[in-house]
Amino acid sequence: MKIKSGVVALILATTACSASAHNKNLQKYADIAQFGIPLTAGAISLYKGDTEGLFQLAEGALYTAVATHAIKFAVNAERPNGGDHSFPSGHTSAATQGAAYLQFRYGWEYGVPAYAAAALVGYSRVDSKHHYWRDVAAGAALATGIQYVVSEMGYSMSNYVISPYVSGDEVGLYASINF
Repeated sequence: MKIKSGVVALILATTACSASAHNKNLQKYADIAQFGIPLTAGAISLYKGDTEGLFQLAEGALYTAVATHAIKFAVNAERPNGGDHSFPSGHTSAATQGAAYLQFRYGWEYGVPAYAAAALVGYSRVDSKHHYWRDVAAGAALATGIQYVVSEMGYSMSNYVISPYVSGDEVGLYASINF
């Protein structure tokens, strides 16, 4: 029970400190939290001796990263600051994937504070003009959906494939699931 309280307190403290910080600190928080939330999830799995969960976390992270970046390059939407590859938000999808894993694997006691920390990542991306809200929402939905398939439906790498598809002017994702 102590680990739950400690993790919740740590995530909430990080979120609260960053929320009151200047815009540059908020951007720095997002840069760190996109990796920090999934790494914290991995540390919790290691602490619990949950190797099956650790593999689910890694699978979810891999598929989320591949899908996010394939969509980014396929859509190539312009960012609010004029840059490329706005849709979906990679920072948000990475952070949310770790939060979704914690919620699906260990329940809402872990999920709620992790989702709050991931939401702050999304907010920071919009606040810093790197993304629109639609980019953040899409990144969060994509990550949650992929982690749901891995954690709740139990599909492993041998059961499904997601890969980029490029043919002439066509770009997209190919997905296949074996039942």
